[in-house]
Amino acid sequence: MARKLEKKPSKRRLKSLEDTRRFLSDIINALNRDDLELNKAKGLGYLCQILAKVIEGDSIESRVAALEEALKNRETQQ
Repeated sequence: MARKLEKKPSKRRLKSLEDTRRFLSDIINALNRDDLELNKAKGLGYLCQILAKVIEGDSIESRVAALEEALKNRETQQ
């Protein structure tokens, strides 16, 4: 059975893959210390997986847009 956390975990914004990785690491550590129930850890892990895919997709979309803009500028200069 999970122990209650003595202090409330800080709110954190997960905006990058690095943020998500750190959060997932915290989840694993809390589970290992029996500070978090397994079902909650599984749910949070699953959501981290979804968020990571969304962040990757957004990154790719931004990079493609930048490449398209660079090609467009290159064509107008020639």
